[in-house]
Order: sequence, then C-alpha cells, then structure tokens
Amino acid sequence: MNNKKHTENAFFANKEEGKKLIAVELAPPVNADDEKLLDAARFLKTLGVDALTFPDSPSGRTRVDSVLMAVKVSRETGMCVMPHICCRDKNAIAMQSVFLGAYINDIRNFLIITGDPVPTAARQTIKPVFNFDSVGLMNIARDMNGESFKESPLVYGGAINQGRKNLDVEINRVKKKMEAGAEFFMTQPVFTSDAAQRVRRIKQETGARILCGIMPLISRRNAVFMRDEIAGVDVSDEIIERYPENAGREEGEAVGAAIAVEIVKETKAFADGYYFSFPFHRVYLLEQILKML
Repeated sequence: MNNKKHTENAFFANKEEGKKLIAVELAPPVNADDEKLLDAARFLKTLGVDALTFPDSPSGRTRVDSVLMAVKVSRETGMCVMPHICCRDKNAIAMQSVFLGAYINDIRNFLIITGDPVPTAARQTIKPVFNFDSVGLMNIARDMNGESFKESPLVYGGAINQGRKNLDVEINRVKKKMEAGAEFFMTQPVFTSDAAQRVRRIKQETGARILCGIMPLISRRNAVFMRDEIAGVDVSDEIIERYPENAGREEGEAVGAAIAVEIVKETKAFADGYYFSFPFHRVYLLEQILKML
C-alpha cells in the first residue's frame, strides 16, 4: 500500500475518535447551468463534509460528465471529490483515457460501477457498450496503478446492493471487487432495520470499508416513487406510512431527517461512514440531521 495515498486522501485520513466519514452525492446538471451544484458544494464544505461524489449520467440520462464536474468542483472549492465511473457508455480504450485525463487533473478517487441500462424508450437510437462490468473496470484501474500511477495510485471503490435476494451472491461480489483493488464501498440507501442488518452481515463477512447509504426522502410521493421506480432501493410500506398524505414541505422533510437519524444510529457500530444523497439537491437537510445526532 502506498502510505502517501492514505495520509493525504479523505478516504484514509484519520478521523477524530468516533467520528465517521461523510460523503455527499451531487448529481451533475442536465444542462449547462452548474450554479446550484456549486452553491451546494460550497455549503457542504461549511459543514465539514469529507468528500463529494458525482454520478455518471444515472438512469441512462445525459448529465454533465462526472469527471469534468469533479474537476471544476475541486478547483473552485478545494474539496475531496470522487466521480462515479460506469461501464455503460465507454469501451476499454475510452475508460483508460478517462483515468489518464482525470489523473492529470489531480482526480484520484473513483466509485466504479457497472451502471444503469439505457432507458427502453431510447434504445432505438442509443446503444449501450458494457465492454465489461465493474470488476473488469476495477482490474483495468489496478493494472494502471501498477504501470502508470505508481507514485500516487488511484483510490477506487464499489457499490453494494444489500437488497439483493440472495445476499451470499452480493457478499461474493464484494469479495471479488476487493480482490480487484476496491478499497471502500457505498451501499444502496438504507431505510429499514432489516436492510441495516444485511449491511452488518456484509461487513462481518468481508471486512470491507463500508459507507452506509442514507437518503432522506422528503414526502410520501417521493417515497412511493423511489419504491416503485428506482431499482435496488427498498422502501417499505412502513416507511411510506410515516409520511402524512398531505404534509407540507417542512413536515415531509422532518420525517425524512428523522428516519435518516434512526438509520445512522442503528448502523453506527459497524459503518465506517455515511454516503448521503438528497432528493432535489436539498443538501441543507444534512445540517438538520447532524444537529440531531
């Protein structure tokens, strides 16, 4: 292991006793207006957030390139940034170019994922690549660390889907990713005690460094949409019922923040940190959550 990588990178910096690492996802814009994202990044810096992550055109819908977004946010805020890299849109040649381009712009952290499929309605004109899955791309990153990036290797991690029906399959996937060089993992959002315990089991059986996914849903409608439309996110009926049908904005946000606090407390004993994603860029909810802990 490269000691410099661990002492200068937020994912390996020593935290105060009992303090968890906090990463926050900011979805790049669907157009050329990045002011809301930059304002959110500056605000999160004031809260002491350790790292900002940027998804790679999630759900197969075009957004600003995750690496270029990370470069700009890093330049303007000085924060630790981590673009997501998915396998949907680029072949091995293009992927290696992405890593090289990111590297010369001082981007060292990545979340490597297989990626969402192209939406059905767009498949007539848009063809996915999927030259390999996340493990295959991690192997490419590992090889480049040994060849091109020896002095300051890339730090990359993977995703965990704790909601997979056969949890043993997911545990084996985590182990394969670790063998391919993954040094941390981010879970799908956790909403229930059952999901939290599944993450605990993955931690126990793999020893992986895990950031528990936290998504403060902001209304009953938001919760129902996540349950019905977003693959891999398990929102129980009990969670939905906690949101009043005709709640106002503040009331809905208060329920989401309370659930987030409950999950943080339940996973505190085994989670290495938390990976927050906020619907509609409502990052100000993080301040409320931190005050409640």
